[in-house]
Amino acid sequence: MPIRPYRHSSRFRKAAAAAILATLWLTVSCSKPDESYVIGVSQCSEDSWRNKLRTELEMSTYFYEGVDVRINYVCAYDDDQVQSSQIDSLVSSGIDLLIVSPNQLNTISPAVDRAFDKGVPVVLFDRKTGSDKYTSFMGADNYQIGEILGEYVAHKLGGKGHIVEVKGLQDSSPAIERSVGFKSAVSKYPDLKIVAQACGDWTEPSGESAMEDILKGYGGPIDCVFGGNDRMACGARKVLKRHGLSSAKTLYVGVDALPGKDGGMQQVKDGVLSVSAIYPTNGDELLQLAMNILQGRPYGRENMMRTSLVTPDNAQVLLLQNEDMDRQRLRLSQMHNRVDRTMSEIAQQRMMLQAVVFIVVVIGLLLMVVVRAYRQKKLLGEQLAEEKEKVERQRDELEMERDKLIEATLPAKTVDEQGGDSQKSEQQLYEENAFMQRFNQVVMQYLSDSDLSVETVGSELGLSRVQLYRRIKSFTGLSPVELIRQRRLERAQILLKDSSLSVAEIAYRVGFSSPSYFTKCYRDQYGKNPTEGR
Repeated sequence: MPIRPYRHSSRFRKAAAAAILATLWLTVSCSKPDESYVIGVSQCSEDSWRNKLRTELEMSTYFYEGVDVRINYVCAYDDDQVQSSQIDSLVSSGIDLLIVSPNQLNTISPAVDRAFDKGVPVVLFDRKTGSDKYTSFMGADNYQIGEILGEYVAHKLGGKGHIVEVKGLQDSSPAIERSVGFKSAVSKYPDLKIVAQACGDWTEPSGESAMEDILKGYGGPIDCVFGGNDRMACGARKVLKRHGLSSAKTLYVGVDALPGKDGGMQQVKDGVLSVSAIYPTNGDELLQLAMNILQGRPYGRENMMRTSLVTPDNAQVLLLQNEDMDRQRLRLSQMHNRVDRTMSEIAQQRMMLQAVVFIVVVIGLLLMVVVRAYRQKKLLGEQLAEEKEKVERQRDELEMERDKLIEATLPAKTVDEQGGDSQKSEQQLYEENAFMQRFNQVVMQYLSDSDLSVETVGSELGLSRVQLYRRIKSFTGLSPVELIRQRRLERAQILLKDSSLSVAEIAYRVGFSSPSYFTKCYRDQYGKNPTEGR
């Protein structure tokens, strides 16, 4: 009999697919950022000003929700060749945007041009190159800084005096522009003269060396030292003090005015410097410019940062403001770290949730498979039971037909020999009882065997099927098939009194291969169902 296809298989496949898709969706939607960018930052040197810029850049990445911004930071330590190589390496690594502070005006231009030609947006910060191949520039107006400081010096010196200039790195755009702006302001005062100048490399020791070189060629009075930045101005001051050339009236002018213990702002407050121009870092604005470029928002090509002077009159107030800003930055950093820890915990919990969901989905799928298999098994069992009942009924019908054929071939007197006990001799009754006992013993021995046949019983008794049929019919008036079934049902009637056995178990014990066929035969024999027979 062919097995009917499982009618719920389509529903099962749909449910399994839905469960798998739900798990995949939960895994993919794991709160990943909507956008991700890698920004390369190439710094020409390392100092407190650039360290402050780096901190501001990194902290500014906290404020772009849904965007993963990573800063790839490198420093060339004032080496043109190293910086060129680092820029090429950053571009090769696959950065999305390059921020670069060129060491000198022209030497870094080829590397920056190569990056620009490869389609990498280039933001020049603080300094420019000798090329026009850049996306945007951000920096303070170094010319204006020099000009403002020149006006301040002219005012303090009353329009006359002798100035020495300790410039920054030769051929760097800030050094050139600051010097030009300062000279432009001083040139308005005929009695205010720049008597000597030398170049350094933005460090304090280079400021000392530059001043030593100046003193070798100049022995006149010095009323003001204009340093390219605060550190070089402080280095020049140390030299003048060693040589006894410094006085309370000597002006020391610098640029940067960084806050902090050793910054220019504190040095102005302490009287080490007379004035300093704030050269802002504005790392937050620099990153915002980069993000505007990357995300296709409007931006300016030339972006100038505002500046102001730090003097003994405002240094204390500015320091207090910066201390408050430092506390806020510290709190922000702590909050960010706390958020990072929280997000890490959430990520771990999400992973655990994904694992749990995956396990639940797997268990659900397994349960669906088990339920499907159970239903299939039950369906197959029902079909098999139906088939067994049909086979067993057909077998009994066939056995009955065979008995009818045997009966039809026997002489009439053989069949009619079954008279009452009164017509039989005592010897016949004894032989009949002995035979029936042997017959019953054989049947009970094979009672649980559903394949027990008349031939098997006859073989055990040493009789052919015809001989067995004739004797059983003569003794009982029943055919062997009918008598075997009667013995099965009689045994079942006894077993039904044991409530620990189910009807199906009893059916199998008495040799029925189908509980439903057993129920039918029992009802035909006793006129009620097996459950009523308990």
